[in-house]
Amino acid sequence: MFQLHDQLRRDTLAVCRMKLCLVQLMNDAQYPWLILIPAADNLTEIADLSEKQRKLLINEIAQAERVLQHIYKPYKLNVGALGNMVPQLHIHVIARFQEDPAWPAPVWGRLPPRPYEEAALRATIAKLQNAFIARV
Repeated sequence: MFQLHDQLRRDTLAVCRMKLCLVQLMNDAQYPWLILIPAADNLTEIADLSEKQRKLLINEIAQAERVLQHIYKPYKLNVGALGNMVPQLHIHVIARFQEDPAWPAPVWGRLPPRPYEEAALRATIAKLQNAFIARV
């Protein structure tokens, strides 16, 4: 049975469920940062997905990109599936700006996370949910 990895459960908050993936928000207000987790057992690599699931995954990544572009108008989007610290297959989709605190370097390990304040968190999740529902 599918279970979200403990680290992802600690670091992220639920946004919505797509056909294949859970969409989570990284609890770091410094960057608009989504994480897509295919909701299937024992996945560590994209190659572990069936061909149909891989096609669905790329479509869901593109949808997450469109949502971030629509809401935040980023300079660049970073997409990656590393898994060095969390082996469960998950894909980072991060909106980047030339003014962000880690630019132009990767966001990992640059600064300690800055959790969202409660009101900003609720507003951010609502904006993201509405954009996913509208399929921007």
